[in-house]
Amino acid sequence: MPLNLKYIPQESIDFERWDRCVSAHPKPQPYGFSWYLNWVSERWDGIVYGDYEAVMPIFPKRKNGLGFTTRPYGTQALGPFSSILLDAQATEDFVKFAMTKVRYGEFFLSPMVQIPGHWKSQKFSNYVLPTHGCYEELVAKYSSQTKRNLKKANQIKLAPGSWTTVQDALRLWKHSTQEKTNITDENLARFEKVLEFCVYQKRAEVLSVFDEGNTLVAAQVWITYAGRSTLLVNASSEYGKSIGAPTLLIDQMVHSKSGMDHILDFEGSSIPGLARFYSGFGAIDEPFFFHVENQLPLWARWIKPKTTR
Repeated sequence: MPLNLKYIPQESIDFERWDRCVSAHPKPQPYGFSWYLNWVSERWDGIVYGDYEAVMPIFPKRKNGLGFTTRPYGTQALGPFSSILLDAQATEDFVKFAMTKVRYGEFFLSPMVQIPGHWKSQKFSNYVLPTHGCYEELVAKYSSQTKRNLKKANQIKLAPGSWTTVQDALRLWKHSTQEKTNITDENLARFEKVLEFCVYQKRAEVLSVFDEGNTLVAAQVWITYAGRSTLLVNASSEYGKSIGAPTLLIDQMVHSKSGMDHILDFEGSSIPGLARFYSGFGAIDEPFFFHVENQLPLWARWIKPKTTR
């Protein structure tokens, strides 16, 4: 029997109940929490089952008179989140209900969510590293390349920077990486606000290293919440990459979280080079899924990806 779902506008959502549902996962990703969504998206509404027993955000927009939804920049997988067991039919019910509000939908479905067997959803890799072992045990699982990069970084005189800000990290990322992407300054401005909010709330930490000339060569921003640290910014200069500075920073996180019931989440890693880099720390793949529903008129349907079912 299809789920009896409700569509609740953002201003009417009970954020406390919403967040309680999202946090039902023992080590939840940050993307579904109301405090995160309120910063990264100008507008979002909620699809809710029962008394907030299962929820999924939707991001309604209009272009050329047609409604659509896709994830905002700064998010990865977005549910459905649930405090009860959901089967593949429930996942389909959430997506079908969302499509009663829009004509085109891109849905990034969270790891462990059940996917209908007849869907042809695209799978994206996401590497995670449980850190319950001692540091020596965790390092023993590093790949030979990761160990070489770490040794190289340790031989260089790099100074940790306790004063580095979110703005510093994003400035380095923009200088070294932005032109290779389609990410706009507007995207980054909104993303910067959620990162600053997380630092203010002591939910995030900025790691960095400087070379002998006091130049920032690598910086990372991690959000840590409820037993999970998620790498949201990984910035490095070309020189920093050549000397293994990003490896050094991740190793610092491994060391600080070793022996804990904790997960390091390296976020999306579908680019082969990034996948090799993150898996080199002994991380395992925890994939999420990309599903498309295209109900646009025939004249507009060809400009968007086809339905993946």
